[in-house]
Amino acid sequence: MRIPAAIQTSRRPHQPNGLSLTMIMAIVALSFSSPAFTQSRYDWRTNIDQVIHETDSISLKTQRTFYLNKILRKDEPLKETWYYTRHNNNIIVFEVRYRIDSLEYTETYYLNRGRLICMELYETDFLSYYEDEIKHGEVFFFDHDMLIQYVTVGNGLTDLSFRDPQYEPLRRFYKRYIELQKNILSLATN
Repeated sequence: MRIPAAIQTSRRPHQPNGLSLTMIMAIVALSFSSPAFTQSRYDWRTNIDQVIHETDSISLKTQRTFYLNKILRKDEPLKETWYYTRHNNNIIVFEVRYRIDSLEYTETYYLNRGRLICMELYETDFLSYYEDEIKHGEVFFFDHDMLIQYVTVGNGLTDLSFRDPQYEPLRRFYKRYIELQKNILSLATN
């Protein structure tokens, strides 16, 4: 097969044969790897969203509830309502709700394979006019106990706010998780 002179590329004598092919292969490789690299940076959020969606679906069918009565400051009673869901014998989500004065606090913990992946903390007015009025809220996204993203909504810092968002939420989670496991165990023996 003959290449017409108009489209035939001319080569300089010192230019190697494979350079143009190498450059083309490098450009092709970069064009394929660049979107894959940028997509992997956001892939963690897609995975967490999918786990949360599946967890919420399971939770609608198999959620369990128990109550804990505690003493707050100055002998004030505090009633906590705990909700939890198990799947394949593992806790996949649990939530703690309680009210102090006119404020309702909600702590929600999503787990994947026994590890915290998302933690939501909300402070709302108890029996407020608007059902979804949030005074303050914080959402934490984790990967292997490392904070990936931290989002706040509402006004200023409150009792739920953390000075150190990397470690304090994990401390709260582990404290609550141990408390949940002890109470599930005591409920099972009763």
